[in-house]
Amino acid sequence: MHRTAGIVLIVGLIVVLCPDVRGYFTSNDVNTSKQSYFFGAKDASDILCFSKTLLRGSAMPQDVSYTNPTAAKNINFITLAADRYSNHGFTADIASGKIGTTSVTIKVNARSILPFAIQVKFYCVK
Repeated sequence: MHRTAGIVLIVGLIVVLCPDVRGYFTSNDVNTSKQSYFFGAKDASDILCFSKTLLRGSAMPQDVSYTNPTAAKNINFITLAADRYSNHGFTADIASGKIGTTSVTIKVNARSILPFAIQVKFYCVK
């Protein structure tokens, strides 16, 4: 077998057999690599309307909420990203509200004491 074909075969097997790698290639509205989450889709004209940093050493779980005070300025996109790699990662889910409305609450869960910082950003219609 040619060396390139062997590498392609190995990478293909990893993607098929390893759920952690398959998580990188999801097509639903939530994408994750265990170190970052994305909810919704960011339009080119969307603006950052709220951000919060969950600091290293914070007690978990925590809720991060934002309600846009401007009517009709919906939240279209939310990102969460760890500031460094950890074997433990974190999870994030929409606890209340939904993308495309003016109010969303994200529930963030990790180890009881957060071993890294997480930056949360909400993007709204301009």
